[in-house]
Amino acid sequence: MARDRKEALKDLLKKLHAGASAEQIKEEFKKTLGDVPPTELAQAEEELIKEGMPREEIQRFCDVHLAALRESLERREVSAPPGHPVYILVEEHRILLKFSEELKTIAQELKGAKGFASVRGRMQQVAEIAHHFKEAERHYVREENVLFPTLEKHSITQPPAIMWMEHDRIREVKRGLYRLIEGHENMAFADFARQLADTAGSVADLLSSHFYKENNILFPTALQVVGESEWSDIRQQFDELGYCCFTPEAAKIAFKEVTTPVSQPAAEDIISLASGALSIEEVDAILDTLPLDITFVDKDD
Repeated sequence: MARDRKEALKDLLKKLHAGASAEQIKEEFKKTLGDVPPTELAQAEEELIKEGMPREEIQRFCDVHLAALRESLERREVSAPPGHPVYILVEEHRILLKFSEELKTIAQELKGAKGFASVRGRMQQVAEIAHHFKEAERHYVREENVLFPTLEKHSITQPPAIMWMEHDRIREVKRGLYRLIEGHENMAFADFARQLADTAGSVADLLSSHFYKENNILFPTALQVVGESEWSDIRQQFDELGYCCFTPEAAKIAFKEVTTPVSQPAAEDIISLASGALSIEEVDAILDTLPLDITFVDKDD
């Protein structure tokens, strides 16, 4: 990312933290920066933390960053083929979101029921969903023990740390869900139904927000910076750590059948030269390495 562009992005993020609305900043993003690749957002957040902004502050404002950059990020979403570690994680996200929505629906139904005796089938479903949430610990462990350290090797340190903080928050809320289910026999049904609805809503909101950040920022960044041979090693470590009971078999095809997708720049982002062509990001990277500032002067200056 060119220095001026990076500083402009950081300045806009600082404005968000100072109280500017996401809509206002979104318009400034469009005018000054255009599209913002996930790697640029990750790098900008990284530098803000290095400059002294608390990591907790960045984590607290992650949703605001996303609100301002949502359109840009979604235009650049990168998908991975079946068998790729990122594909496996995204598929698990999809299924966990489905479970969380099912739990919300059941919880709302229970609020209108008369007692535990009338909802035995639903209570069994709640227990099964809770079991799947417990199984999801394997998902988080694979990210924390394999993907995050790999990103850190590529100097992407703060976004994984923020995601780990969110993992811990998700675990905390899920533990509350487990305690509620395990102790329901000692509760009045109305109290249980109310608390279940509140907890189910919290779980759904947390997972939706967290998975969106990983799918649209962390994973695309990983696909940009992690090399092909590293993905093979990551997949091997994923296999060793194991998968969730709900991880689709189709997602776990042999890694030798997998190739990492390459995000091709749009035609308008290519600069043609006599000896070949460069993307705008490649030109930015070249200019970033020069120990001097360059000013362009044309015939009219």
